[in-house]
Amino acid sequence: MRTIDLILLLNDFKKNNRIFVETDNQRLPVVDLEVVDYEIILKTSSKMHGLKNWEFLILLNKKAYYEMPVFYNNKDSQHQLFGFRVADDCLLLG
Repeated sequence: MRTIDLILLLNDFKKNNRIFVETDNQRLPVVDLEVVDYEIILKTSSKMHGLKNWEFLILLNKKAYYEMPVFYNNKDSQHQLFGFRVADDCLLLG
């Protein structure tokens, strides 16, 4: 998924919903992002509170990022983000 597509989709949800990456029945809060080789990599942590939707959108909403694909780390590999679902006032990216 491109960053601009994710931004447009997330604009329709509550601003205080928390952002998580969902992998193997585990929810990891998104705490930051990093740009590596023209890709957005979502940073997660099991020890911190995740970003709220409005905080996440502020980090993503930079014109230079719009065409970059979004990835997340899953164990020792990276996976491209293809969508998300909503559960319990959380946005679960996956």
